Amino acid sequence: MLSVYSRHVADGDWRDYAIDSRDGMAVFSIFRRSFESPAFAIVKQPAEDSAEYALFAGPERLDSKHSLPDLLATLESRPRLIQG
Repeated sequence: MLSVYSRHVADGDWRDYAIDSRDGMAVFSIFRRSFESPAFAIVKQPAEDSAEYALFAGPERLDSKHSLPDLLATLESRPRLIQG
């Protein structure tokens, strides 16, 4: 996960992150700027047979997978905003 984050930091897409736990879940939030709301959040929730990972953009659930690498592939395949 940190390699994906590092690559986006090096590209100037993301600038900050936070790790949090609440109500039996872990949350890795990604920020474009420190003073904004998270651009994305990766949530790990326990499930009966295995953990489930979900990707959020604000309140919108973009995807969920049983494997973190699969979820990160979804995040990597999203189009990037090119700023001029």
